[in-house]
Amino acid sequence: MTALEHFKTLYLIDDDLMLLFSQIIETKEFYKGDIIFEPDSYLKYIYFVESGLTRIFYYKNGKDITHYFFGPNTFSTGIESVFYQKPSLFGFQALTTCKISFIPFQHILELAKTHIVVNQIIQKVLLDSVISFSNRFYNMQFQTAMERYQLLLTENSELLKNASLGHIASYLGMSQQTLSVIRGQLD
Repeated sequence: MTALEHFKTLYLIDDDLMLLFSQIIETKEFYKGDIIFEPDSYLKYIYFVESGLTRIFYYKNGKDITHYFFGPNTFSTGIESVFYQKPSLFGFQALTTCKISFIPFQHILELAKTHIVVNQIIQKVLLDSVISFSNRFYNMQFQTAMERYQLLLTENSELLKNASLGHIASYLGMSQQTLSVIRGQLD
């Protein structure tokens, strides 16, 4: 699904606004392992994953840590970067072949001045992000490693086919060894 198709499923967007969106959105293809942006980059876009699987990551003490996974029909960006012009704490990487729409944030802000529906889109994207990260934070604090892995199996079994064990382990907040033990217990 393209970003425009996604917007149309959520909002009543008139033809004029659709035309404006179609003029500013650029779609690119990435391949497994491609870095879409590195940590410490200054971002100018909201990213919409049309297809494929991606991850947000950062480096801590020389280690590559997966912060979050994004699949089809999801938005991502470095919020601190696009809103506050600070370098992004995170990088963005394709884990499979992906199509990603680049939506220039400055154009979105300009459209938001005259189109209430654009403000509604911004609010929904931000609210969905807050809810997702709140749920992740809750799970990390109150679930065991086994419970977090089982939830991942339930919610996103496709991820297990496309992400490395290292990415999955760091996302779940455990070592690869612990993840291997858990997987062995479930087999």
